[in-house]
Amino acid sequence: MTQHPTPSTQHPAPTKIVQCVPNFSEGRRVGVVRSIVEAAASAGPAKVVDYSYDPDHNRSVITVVGEPDAVKAAVLAGAAKAVDLIDMNEHKGEHPRVGAVDVVPVVPVLGCTMAECVSLSYEIGKELAEKLEIPVYFYEQSANMSHRTNLADIRRGGYEALKLSGLTGDWEPDLGPRKPHPTAGATVVGARGPLIAYNINLKTDDVSVARKIARKIRMVRDEGKGLTGVKALGVHLKSRCLAQVSTNITQPHAASIYEVFRFVEDEARKLGVQVLESEIIGALHQEAIIEALCEAIKLPRLHESRVLDSWLRK
Repeated sequence: MTQHPTPSTQHPAPTKIVQCVPNFSEGRRVGVVRSIVEAAASAGPAKVVDYSYDPDHNRSVITVVGEPDAVKAAVLAGAAKAVDLIDMNEHKGEHPRVGAVDVVPVVPVLGCTMAECVSLSYEIGKELAEKLEIPVYFYEQSANMSHRTNLADIRRGGYEALKLSGLTGDWEPDLGPRKPHPTAGATVVGARGPLIAYNINLKTDDVSVARKIARKIRMVRDEGKGLTGVKALGVHLKSRCLAQVSTNITQPHAASIYEVFRFVEDEARKLGVQVLESEIIGALHQEAIIEALCEAIKLPRLHESRVLDSWLRK
């Protein structure tokens, strides 16, 4: 994905900070992505600290940080712009999705509990349902039904299955109309813990290799042999003639970036393929980078307190 860090400005430290990482189903029309980002950034004091987009996934990811009400305003402004500019009937891409504003995760960062983030997710969902007339499903910590805890279960079959479902039975939304928005589909909203979106590109355009590795990751995870909480897909990056192992590390404390990288590298080597590069989507905590570095170079006693930049920020 093309990364665009946004410079930050100095403001008094808020008492509560949350992170929201809305995913939008657009990664090819750069002007549309930037319009969504600008709408979110201009809505108030919350900061858009990062955004990225990818034409093969046909998806963009925005990271918004700030106090809860400010984050809500930014996300809703970005969502409104996305609904205006994205037509899911014309959308094609490698990434699973059910709507223009596909998923809106809310994450506690500082001075904010998970319960408060659940409440904030309900507020965001209510606004999306009432003001934008989008069916809303709650997932992860915000799920009202056990079969909606896992995002993949809600998105199974994608937007096409959603349109055929009639939004009845298991497809009935938690909030909003009982039919998909005619162009924006549906939205999934929920509070969750920190997650690292981490992709590894292989030196091959044979997507079957990436899919075999992704299956092996899921098998190892499900058998309890490691890679706890790691979700994986094999994806074809047509624009770059590459295969990608796309992962979400949902429990960074249990599976590190380096552990995932080494596993993919080893499995790729067994299949006669090398790793080209890897990428991180969105913002992440410094500890995750330090942990990956320590594992890679066998440096067990490096702590954040020894990183000079962390003192300078304080």
